[in-house]
Amino acid sequence: MFHSMSFMPKKPLDDILQREFVACMFDYDGTLVERGYRIPLPSFMPELLQDISRRSFMAVCTARPFSAAFKHAHDMLGKHFDELKKKWVWICENGAVGYAYDQALDDFMPFYRVPWPEDVISLGRFSGAVHDAFDTHVSEIQVCEGVIILRPADLSTISLDQMSFRCETLERMGLDLIADLELEGKIRLGNSSLGIIFYGAEADKDRGALEFGKYLIEKGVTLHEPFRDIICFGDRAMKYGNDEYFLSGKFGTPVNVGEEVLDKPDLASVYDHSGDRLMGPRATSYLLRQLRFVTR
Repeated sequence: MFHSMSFMPKKPLDDILQREFVACMFDYDGTLVERGYRIPLPSFMPELLQDISRRSFMAVCTARPFSAAFKHAHDMLGKHFDELKKKWVWICENGAVGYAYDQALDDFMPFYRVPWPEDVISLGRFSGAVHDAFDTHVSEIQVCEGVIILRPADLSTISLDQMSFRCETLERMGLDLIADLELEGKIRLGNSSLGIIFYGAEADKDRGALEFGKYLIEKGVTLHEPFRDIICFGDRAMKYGNDEYFLSGKFGTPVNVGEEVLDKPDLASVYDHSGDRLMGPRATSYLLRQLRFVTR
């Protein structure tokens, strides 16, 4: 997908193209794959990701729990999975937990976890309130250790516009619930346009970027906070989008491959050589091919 928006300022992107990076982070839906229900990875993406992960560390940063997110690992790495798995990290539950390959155990294990803020409201009480408020409006309520994930009804059969509309309805209901329980600033809501997620204020994707940077330092990579040498791709940078904090610029260097966010003029978007703005996996792959990655 692209939009002809050559009049938009491109300076943030120009600055990025002059720099070097040591690692990448990616939102999944709408960033590595087109937004939708169970959309496969584009045919051009696996080889590109495999090539870059030979030169750089990589992280997927998603609202999905690890069991769901990791299903895509073999799609990305294919026959090179065993060769490249040690270069990949999985930041799951919208930033609440991170998994990395443990060579001694030959498995992916958590290297950090942000627990549900029980001192604010117990997970049991809040999940009960969620069930009471949403049961007839969603197809699934998934309670994880640090987050609660809701998916709209009929997710597999409705159009993208219908899906987005239903998620906006769930977003408004969720914000009302947070307000009714007087939890503003303590419990956050993220809307991925495929569902919504509730989590503690300390467990967002920007926390995932912070922990990924610390992990790389432990692996011997030369980095310093706020980790500008990590480039972060996402598509939901708007208010209450589940990449709002991920693409805030607090950690890493953010790139928006989703809808333009007019109140964030310094947030880089991706333009091709004709000045057309690219979106989704096309934008991600286009910029990845332009970037310089180094080992430090």
